Amino acid sequence: MTAREAASELLRWFKVNRRDLPWRNEPRNPYHVWVSEVMLQQTQVGTVIGYFKRWMEIFPDVSTLTAAPLDAVLKAWEGLGYYSRARNLHKAARVVVEEYGGRLPRTARALQRLPGIGFYTAAAIASIAFGEDVIAVDGNIRRVASRLFAVKKAMTRGEVEKNLQILFEPGKAGTLNEALMELGALCCSPSNPSCDECPFQPFCRAYRTGSPGNFPTRKEKKRIPHVKRNGLLILGEGDSVFLHRRPENVMLGGLWGVPLLAEGDESSAAGAEAILEDVSHVYTHFRITVTPLVVREEDAPWDLTKGSFVSSAEIPRLALSTLDHKILRRLEAHRPNRLKNS
Repeated sequence: MTAREAASELLRWFKVNRRDLPWRNEPRNPYHVWVSEVMLQQTQVGTVIGYFKRWMEIFPDVSTLTAAPLDAVLKAWEGLGYYSRARNLHKAARVVVEEYGGRLPRTARALQRLPGIGFYTAAAIASIAFGEDVIAVDGNIRRVASRLFAVKKAMTRGEVEKNLQILFEPGKAGTLNEALMELGALCCSPSNPSCDECPFQPFCRAYRTGSPGNFPTRKEKKRIPHVKRNGLLILGEGDSVFLHRRPENVMLGGLWGVPLLAEGDESSAAGAEAILEDVSHVYTHFRITVTPLVVREEDAPWDLTKGSFVSSAEIPRLALSTLDHKILRRLEAHRPNRLKNS
């Protein structure tokens, strides 16, 4: 099988097996492609579908997104994680409106000038939405290339592009990029690839070795760090609790939440009237355990000018992380006991 024959087989396979995803509307909407590609960074397709649909109901186009306050953008992103993606989408939308008349740039080179758009995302948008002949190298495509050419070591983006170039022909980069990504997601999976269903089987060198799953060589998983913090549940009048907006340059930047202090900071626990059950959350690169400390306003070891007291009715309107929602649920469970004993 020649490379071009393999590419034709892949496109036939893709036509039959492509998933019906909400951003694959025809004709392709560049804004939809852009938002979906950003959401899909570090997030599985199944999770993104619901978020994408809700996002488009709230921000149907780049102008709507530009006009929205950051709080509304973060609220729509709430629970999706990696919130810098949402902040950058918002910043980039303003650039698109102010400098490009509301239309996304059409080339990968120009797209990379926008906040939050790296080479892969730029190549994906440019090829899928605008037909530019560029290869978009994501994790799925990198793995497919490694197996097609039986390369065990981690391939650089340039090496992937050089090897895959023989599959591409002018005008088909967008469809081929999507087909390769889909193949990696549905068939050429990291473990136990479904080689009997793969259109590349006759062309695949890793398959001919008898052990395609050994390509590429897997990296040993690093032990992720465990961070411990004290979370201050500072109680105000009625059922209000103190929340502050975290700076953009820290973890969970831009979101509202309870103050977090380093474990061992004696001042944070000194005035606590109750210490609640720990809350844990796992992120991609670390895990965190927070000990919630219930503190009255007058005993708070925190500058209360840097935030505000929020009632339980107001909290749903704010963008909070999953971690902070867990911490506040601990408080909800504690309140009946506190009221009964007060």
